[in-house]
Amino acid sequence: MTPSGVITVRIPAEAGHVPLLRTAVAGVAARQEFTLEEVDDLRMGVEEAAVILLRRGAGEPIELHLEITGDGLDIRLETAVDGEEPAIDTASFSWTILSALVDEVASTREGSHARITLAKRRMQSTRP
Repeated sequence: MTPSGVITVRIPAEAGHVPLLRTAVAGVAARQEFTLEEVDDLRMGVEEAAVILLRRGAGEPIELHLEITGDGLDIRLETAVDGEEPAIDTASFSWTILSALVDEVASTREGSHARITLAKRRMQSTRP
């Protein structure tokens, strides 16, 4: 399938709404011909990133921005956060998990706004 813009999902800052983000990402990834394993990796990665932001969050909604690229998906999760710490410590277990689930992971913070970016590329098809 070809790129078709950015899909945005916004949820309240409550753990009970995180499955909506997982479902949205899984649906898009399946339609983009990701393997079942890749879809599961994306679902788990989005959940981990959302939980990280919930823990640091200031009670503001979490936004997921999902962009279909030529060879995969670029995902941004963002919200307002409390304190001065980064959204995620790159030496943490959570960072290790995210790094294992997606091809690229990054975390940025601008003032009270934190963003975790994930990228997943499709495995090359073995079909003729």
